[in-house]
Amino acid sequence: MQSPRDFSESLYELLPFPVIVTDLEAVRFFLNEAGRRTLGWEGKGAADEALPAVLRCDDVAQLLQGLAVSGRGHSHVMQFLRADGSEFEASAHVIALGEADRQTGYALMLRSLSTGGSHGEQVMLGSRIYSALDKIPEGVVIFDRNERVLVFNRAFRESCGAAKHALRVGVSLESILRANVRSGIYKGIVEGTPEAEAVVQARLAHHREQSGVPTIFPTGDGRWIRSECHATGSGEVIGLRIDVTDLKAIEEALDAKQRQYAELLRLLPDQIVRADRDLIIRFCNEPYASFRGTTPERLIGRNLKEIEERQSAGLRALMRITPEAPILTGEFRMPNAQGEIRSILWIATATFEGAQAVEFVAVGRDVTETWRQHERLEEQALELQRKNEALNQFTATVSHDLKAPIRHIASFAEMIAEDIERGELDDLALHADYVRQAARRMQRLVERLLEYAQIAYSIRHVERVPLDAVVSDAMTLLASHIREANAEIEVTPLPCVKGDPELLRRLMQNLIGNAVKYRHSDRAPRVRVHGEASADEVRIVVEDDGIGIDPKYAEAVFGLFQRLHQDEKRYDGTGIGLALAKRIVESHAGSISLDTTYRNGARFVVTLPRA
Repeated sequence: MQSPRDFSESLYELLPFPVIVTDLEAVRFFLNEAGRRTLGWEGKGAADEALPAVLRCDDVAQLLQGLAVSGRGHSHVMQFLRADGSEFEASAHVIALGEADRQTGYALMLRSLSTGGSHGEQVMLGSRIYSALDKIPEGVVIFDRNERVLVFNRAFRESCGAAKHALRVGVSLESILRANVRSGIYKGIVEGTPEAEAVVQARLAHHREQSGVPTIFPTGDGRWIRSECHATGSGEVIGLRIDVTDLKAIEEALDAKQRQYAELLRLLPDQIVRADRDLIIRFCNEPYASFRGTTPERLIGRNLKEIEERQSAGLRALMRITPEAPILTGEFRMPNAQGEIRSILWIATATFEGAQAVEFVAVGRDVTETWRQHERLEEQALELQRKNEALNQFTATVSHDLKAPIRHIASFAEMIAEDIERGELDDLALHADYVRQAARRMQRLVERLLEYAQIAYSIRHVERVPLDAVVSDAMTLLASHIREANAEIEVTPLPCVKGDPELLRRLMQNLIGNAVKYRHSDRAPRVRVHGEASADEVRIVVEDDGIGIDPKYAEAVFGLFQRLHQDEKRYDGTGIGLALAKRIVESHAGSISLDTTYRNGARFVVTLPRA
């Protein structure tokens, strides 16, 4: 059985607060475990040291004698010294010790700090602080330099779940961690496995880092705990355990919302991009990246100016956004990764801090089909207008030019009828010949009108057309006329254009045919065909050394049935050739004109879109 002395010594050693025991003269002193930790005397012997080594006072023995008389119900504030020389002020009870009727020494029981000391010491020493810690909803534990528990509150104990019975003052951190693993506090971790050992070592490393950086882990009962470690100035480590289950649920809900929004942005066909004040891309979706032939991951972090360098107009428009007009809408033609021109309707907005834009967000919708439909409608409207004008002109021409041969036919038919009625047949053959000529002329007019009417303002077959081949085909069809006139045709290499090869052949056939027809009677005609190309269009020139055209008729020559030479025996024709040429050129979105500055014959200039 343990003796009363042995029991008192054990109790003295296990007391959770510091106790200093000294003799009557304060020559020697002893510390319990809590006292050694508080005063920094761990691993040191105190038998050869006088009490002034830990208590600052001029006459320690006299002070203790006076304080002991006042009774143990009173505490007294005194100045204490640590082994490292630092000072702190604490309240203490002074109790006289003795055996039988003889006093042998004094005991100082430190209860709470007044000034100085670490937070760990204040928790350890202050009974009121102990009570306050238990009111804190977060788990708090304090470890000494050897990773042993000095103090903990109720919340920390409860956070250990089934392992809470393993928690007590003096137990090591490793023991607590292994008890936590054994009780299943770490979700999915089984004791004895490499994963369990890794968890223990990771938690020990986190404690020893004492960085204050929190770690969050799930528990076996569905909770989430945030753990932090903070080092104190005196070497203790404060551990915090905070139940963040509710916060984790909110975070997971937000993450789920963000994933939903990200998925929505991914599925949207519109292009979306967000950039900061320096135009650095912070977000873009898949349609925006794929339009540029890359991925969102490769675009994020790059400058918008670098990505949109071919769209300077769009960037300039973005810079015009102001706090007064924070939304911009504009339609821009942009090439995609395959080089196809697309029409994108952009809506951009900016967030401002004062007058400074700090963020830009732009959404682009592909409206290429709408743009093309609009262009087709415009083209159709223009074509309809031209057709109406041509129809009006056609009607006027038919009512005028076809009436002349009809009148001739009717007149000579009456004359033939009268001659037959009178029996005068001498002029019958002559009158019949006039009827035939008028009928032939009317037939030619009708044929040319049909040809003119059949050529619409819309091109049937659009392709890349080499003009050299077109001119060669036209000269083949005109070969008999060229030989008859002994004409010299000079053709220089010509570029390619975009259009209908059949219509372009008719165009060159009419222009070269006119140049051969309207020649001087005393010499063989010389015709020159040449051209040049610019970035957007091709310019074709057909010039001759013939009789030329008076500049005042520069517009009239392109009218329907406009003949400047009425002598059909010398210059036969219907006056439809140049009107037909103009119709073909305009159907290709081009233009044709007479060069009025040319004096050596006639020169026609045609412009067409480049292939």
